[in-house]
Parts: sequence; C-alpha cells; structure tokens
Amino acid sequence: MPKASLFSLLLAVTGTASGCVSTPAPQTPLRFDHAWLVVTPGAPERAALERAGLQVSDAINRHDGQGTSSITFEFENGYLELIWPDASVALAPGSERAMEKVRERMAWRSSGRSPIGVAAARTTQEALPLQGWTISPAWLRPGTAIEILTPRDDRVSPSLFVVPGYLAVSADASRAVPRHPLGVRKVTSVRVTTPPGYVPIDAMRYYTSLGLVQTQPGPEWMLELTFDGGKQGAERDLRPELPLVLRY
Repeated sequence: MPKASLFSLLLAVTGTASGCVSTPAPQTPLRFDHAWLVVTPGAPERAALERAGLQVSDAINRHDGQGTSSITFEFENGYLELIWPDASVALAPGSERAMEKVRERMAWRSSGRSPIGVAAARTTQEALPLQGWTISPAWLRPGTAIEILTPRDDRVSPSLFVVPGYLAVSADASRAVPRHPLGVRKVTSVRVTTPPGYVPIDAMRYYTSLGLVQTQPGPEWMLELTFDGGKQGAERDLRPELPLVLRY
C-alpha cells in the first residue's frame, strides 16, 4: 500500500468533491455501491421507508458466519440496506467481537457508535492509499473478500468498505429495479452528518475526495441520500424511526 504521504497528496490535488456519486471520473478507483443502517431485529423500521414511498425487495439476505440478516431497497445505481443481528443466523467462532460492534451500532443513540455503512465498488485494481484489512465470511464466494477501510480498532466511525466485484451493483443502466411510488431512480449524493467532536478518519476523507460521500457536523449521526439530483425539490425526514433523510 502507498504511504500516507500519497493520501495527503491526493487530497491536496483533488480537494473536497461535490458528493455526486452517479458518474465518477474515469480515473476514480472507487464508485458508490450501497449504504446501510443497522436496525433492530426484523427491521420494523422498514415501515418508515415504505410510508415514504420506497418499495422493499422481497428477499431477506442471511449473512452466514456474521450472525446478521438484511433487507434492501434497490435503485438503478445502488441500494439502501437495513441490517440487524439475527440469532437464527450462524455466527462463526471468533466473530463475537464483530457481533458486539453490530449491537453497538444498533444502539447508536446510547453507544455513540455510528449506525451507518457506505460501500464502494472498484472501477480499477490499483492499490488504494489506505491501510485496510479483509474479511471472508462464509456467505461470500470462495476466494473473495470484503476490504474494510475503517480501522479494525475504531469503535465509533461509520463502516467504510469495498465489496468484491461479483457483488457490486452493475453500472449497466438496464438493471431491473422496483418502481418506487416516491418516483426516485438513482442515488446522486450521499451525506453523513457526524456528532460533536467527531473527527473523520482517513477513509472518510478519502471517500470525500473521490466524491462518494459528503460530511457535515450536526447533533447526531444521520445519513442523507439524494436521488436524481433532487429534481423534485422535496424531502422526507424519517427520524426518529431511522437516522435518515431522503431528498429527491
């Protein structure tokens, strides 16, 4: 991996990007894939999204080895995932600490840990200017791994990671997605509000430099997703059920 000086040089050259994630520049090594929020078992919080006009996908995803399940709301260039600890899903030996982190994220209002995750997909195979680590849970295809960019010992920050290529959302515009009653199609901006005193980690600053994410200070953790450039000039605030605002 290149040293930190390369990361500093990248920031100096690129500065802070606009947050547009739908059409990355050709040289950008990562593009937006999906965002997630950790919720309570069974994801009753999905009702807030459905009332807002988003259609949930039928399948429940079981993450064997990680002890979690999830549901998704699909869009043309990515998706929003609600993840929860699921006692009916196997937890691999030695993964107890990871499950503890998931539960801390679920209790974010009292724990202070971020309930937010933002996943990227690779557009090139060039080395990233960050020191990451990998996980290969049982539900992944053999020989593949998820690249984790949030430091292993960080118990506060959002989860920032890179999915293996076969799991990445296709950039093909013909990808079939539900027709959401809200009338939205593409995620065009992702913003993370961070609580008082939080200093973004290198991985978050790197995401920002690439235009995957914007950050702003605020009273508590919150995720904002903008769809289709906000052309309808509207928003749905899903708090307190979810730390989420939809702009469209």
